[in-house]
Amino acid sequence: MAKSKHTIRIISGTHRSRRIPVLEKEGLRPTGDRLRETLFNWLQMKLPGRTVWDICAGTGALGFEAASRGAKQVNLIEMDIQVSRQLNKITQEFAFENIQVFNQSAQSFLQNTTETTDIIFLDPPFANDLIDELTNLSLPKINDGGLLYREFGINQEVMNLPENWELLRTKSAGQVKIELWQKQNTGKTNA
Repeated sequence: MAKSKHTIRIISGTHRSRRIPVLEKEGLRPTGDRLRETLFNWLQMKLPGRTVWDICAGTGALGFEAASRGAKQVNLIEMDIQVSRQLNKITQEFAFENIQVFNQSAQSFLQNTTETTDIIFLDPPFANDLIDELTNLSLPKINDGGLLYREFGINQEVMNLPENWELLRTKSAGQVKIELWQKQNTGKTNA
């Protein structure tokens, strides 16, 4: 079984400064403090009371941060069974009542859920080159006015989003690029 030698911290909110253990597993790459802080500064007033899906949750850093900062409901989607167990353990230890962990692939979750959400964090493993496939599966699951956060390797070519999506923010740091997109109101509901 993979061990937890490293930790990452929750930056702000009800669980501020709590440390999340990170499993030592190949391909598990937590979003760093600086990029998380940037993202959550962008989301500051848009997050409280919203529903959030952390796709390819990995360490859960984004989802736990969102829950700590007032998201109404957070779904952590992670296909690795060991990592999912770790996410469940942390959720229980930290007494997060607004987090649910799904042990399934991102594709399976997005294709089979009938739910929609306000915010999706999309941070798949860079080596698997899933960003475009998961972006396409995510777009119809986001409510009007909702947000899509994408994190990918700076050298990865990624698709642009359709015209009804506005790029609000983008930033590069080291080998990583992040984007925050907002779905424009179409007057239709996704449900």
